[in-house]
Amino acid sequence: MIRTAFLAILCSCAIALGQNANLDPVDYNKVKVNPADMAEFQDARNSLWLALKNGDVDKVDVALAFLSHEMIPESALDSLELLQINLLLERYDQAIPQFANMLMKAGKNVRYSFADDSLFQYLRTETRFAAEYWDRPADRDRRERLSKMVSYLTEAARANVKQEYKDLASIFVDLHPYYHIFDKGYWIYSAKMFKRELSNDSVSNIISKRVEDWVDFHQEMDTVAAKPMLEKMQAFCETYPESEYSEWLKNISWEIERVQNSYKRYRNYYEEKLYTGGIGLEAFLLGVNLSFTEGEFLLGVPVQISRLIVTPSMFLGGEFSDAFFITAGIDVYENKWLKIQPFAGGYDLFTAGLQVDYRFWMSKTRGSEFHDATYLTVKLRYMGVYNAPEAKKEWHNRIYLGLGLHFW
Repeated sequence: MIRTAFLAILCSCAIALGQNANLDPVDYNKVKVNPADMAEFQDARNSLWLALKNGDVDKVDVALAFLSHEMIPESALDSLELLQINLLLERYDQAIPQFANMLMKAGKNVRYSFADDSLFQYLRTETRFAAEYWDRPADRDRRERLSKMVSYLTEAARANVKQEYKDLASIFVDLHPYYHIFDKGYWIYSAKMFKRELSNDSVSNIISKRVEDWVDFHQEMDTVAAKPMLEKMQAFCETYPESEYSEWLKNISWEIERVQNSYKRYRNYYEEKLYTGGIGLEAFLLGVNLSFTEGEFLLGVPVQISRLIVTPSMFLGGEFSDAFFITAGIDVYENKWLKIQPFAGGYDLFTAGLQVDYRFWMSKTRGSEFHDATYLTVKLRYMGVYNAPEAKKEWHNRIYLGLGLHFW
């Protein structure tokens, strides 16, 4: 009796352990898809393409139902394609959570559907918001892709769906530029660019990121829209504390605040460059003598280290033609637009004066490699010139207007 009970307990434990072993999750990204085994799914994709083209919603649903029986998730129809279909059909009650779930997987590898076919090309052409489209300049392409997604999300926020999804779509209107979405076309194009082998087998087994966190500080960012977006996120988390999206929104709101602060520092880089240094070329194209004699042209190469500005200069033409001199100046005041520099110096002649630079243009961001930047200035310079070799040894007063190109 005891032996029988003990054996029963052992059997129960063995069955339980066996069941737990079967519950181990399968990593489908490591499962190989054979395109030859996908013929029925290819037929269903073709039917889906034709049904979408012809506006036959019933046949669309039949094809979608068949494709949902795929053995390997997203192998026959991936999440991006399903999102594109639901956006085209204005099924926002499905599209909004699908889009949220895609963003929540940002940075993770996922499977792409097995076929480079008419359905893929149709969805890519009709929606025009994923990856890159190479039929237009890159800057315009990004703007138009973002604009297309805004139009979908704006419609979703107005659609007849539950309020939670409306609120979520309203957040995504401003949130989605912080992400970059890839479709199969990106990876196919990349493979061709790098001359990698591109076979049916490799297309059928694309495992990569579909969504990445994306912030390019060289591109304009709508910092004004960020504040109300963050407020919407906070309100969403307070209104729907049990929502599956609340914890995620709470986490990314912190990250977006950090990105915003970094972006503002990056775009206001000049604040860190004031009084730092650089090199430039300045040409004073108009010289006016206060005693109304002839004018001179003046070229200089200012080199700044901290507040010290050393400028080798030479007159071209005029009373002091070919005279060379070097000035040392002090950057006594500088902001984004103005720089004020008293200076003195000499060599072929002696000089002292005051120069004011007005920056009318500067590069929006620093260079990525050397953190350099460029600006252009209009310059106003007063110079007193004492030409010692002259018989009269007079002090000459000059006012010059000029232009400058500077690297800092």
